[in-house]
Amino acid sequence: MWQIIFKKEFKEIFSDSRTRFNVIASPLLITPLVLALIGTMAQKQAKDSRNESIKVGVVGMEKAPHLMDELKGANKIILEPVATVEAAEENIRKRTQKAALILPDDADERLDNGDSLSVPVVQDAGNEASEQAAKRVKELLTERGDLLAARRLQDAGLSKQLVKPFLVGDKKISGSGGSGMQLLATFLPYILALSAIMGGMMAATDSVAGEKERGTLETLLVAPLSRRDIALGKFCTVTATALVSSLLSIVGLFWPFYIKLPMFDWMTRDGLSLGPSAFAAILLVQLPLAVLGAGVLLALSTMARNQKEMQTMMGPIILAASVGAMLSMLVRADAELYWAVVPITNAGLVLKQALQGMLNPTFVGLACAMSVVYAAVAVAFAASLFKREEVLARF
Repeated sequence: MWQIIFKKEFKEIFSDSRTRFNVIASPLLITPLVLALIGTMAQKQAKDSRNESIKVGVVGMEKAPHLMDELKGANKIILEPVATVEAAEENIRKRTQKAALILPDDADERLDNGDSLSVPVVQDAGNEASEQAAKRVKELLTERGDLLAARRLQDAGLSKQLVKPFLVGDKKISGSGGSGMQLLATFLPYILALSAIMGGMMAATDSVAGEKERGTLETLLVAPLSRRDIALGKFCTVTATALVSSLLSIVGLFWPFYIKLPMFDWMTRDGLSLGPSAFAAILLVQLPLAVLGAGVLLALSTMARNQKEMQTMMGPIILAASVGAMLSMLVRADAELYWAVVPITNAGLVLKQALQGMLNPTFVGLACAMSVVYAAVAVAFAASLFKREEVLARF
């Protein structure tokens, strides 16, 4: 008989436009578009910061004309004289200059003698623009330093290769992921964990607390159905909704890799490499996670008098789920085994292992087993509430 409850409520849930938007449209369209917007803005900001003209103070400029000749012609880096280090720091604080160089008094003499110079770059570590400017200044010093070293070697009749015995390059292994895979390994566990836990929130809120508020739960309770069938039907509705949300979240993050669009190029240019075992692991951890979320949400909805109270009770659950999912972003994929017993985080780490191609069977098995245990406890607790008249009472 529980199937009747499930079919009825599942159909009613998806007849609500809010559910269709949150469970279907949002993971399929909104999440990928947000990622595309973030990537586009980050690329634009990086490009703008490279093309921006920056003012850099130089302490001791007048004492080092030869060195300044080596640094002149820098692309959009304006070097300005500053009297003291204190004045340079004050200019950086006031944002009139982004960074500063401190030259020693004998800079030219040491330069002419072929010695090395210590050139501190002053920056505001708490200001991103100052850090970017300091980075550009360091790149300029490295570039001009290499040219100066090459000229010194040429004057001595030596090859510049003497000071660069190793020409280091990058070579990726076949099938390795790029920035797109790193992005998925970082954000997918977080998004999927929250989708599995929170995807059924609207269904759970409407399922019991909503019926209490509308006065329809009493009618259902006096129908020729056992409390067990009612609880099971509602539980399956919430679980199915959460699974739909999490599975569509997977589709929403993967479809940009197969439908090439310019806005996703920054994320998908290196392609995607996932084996069957990775997909199996992703699906394997989603089911107990959705069951756990459904059990917790249904229990809260059963205890709440109305939808407003249910939403209030959801605050700590959302916070706990977010912290657990966020931990999976911070902890390395090859985490210690004890992380496999931490709910939500363990599922996120299994997802991260799958995406990085380093599945640990022991970790995966323990994480799935613990998720099933937690889910069973949540379901048992939710089912027990349906046997208590004082909990099911509207007031």
